[in-house]
Amino acid sequence: MISDISIDAVAAPRTAAGAPSVDRPERLTVYGAEWCRDCRRSKAVLDVRRVDYVYVDLAAHPTRADEAEALTGRKSIPVLVFPDGEHLVEPTNAELAAKLDRCGL
Repeated sequence: MISDISIDAVAAPRTAAGAPSVDRPERLTVYGAEWCRDCRRSKAVLDVRRVDYVYVDLAAHPTRADEAEALTGRKSIPVLVFPDGEHLVEPTNAELAAKLDRCGL
């Protein structure tokens, strides 16, 4: 099993009825590599939810790994950096979905 919940379960953002609209960040950045299963899983969640993001392929651009490490202090991927300054490292589907919900994505 790849994840703790299925990608379909996070496809539709959950919002409370009548809740005020949350400003959506325009873009987020994902640092990853195609060989990384967690990276592919996180990208699939973003794709299913139709979130606009910039993908930095660290296999194609290994020098950019320093950027992700400087932000997180870790060498783990994926690293998802949100415009609000928050970042997630190797998030589960549930963690990623919760952050996307908080951002209104």
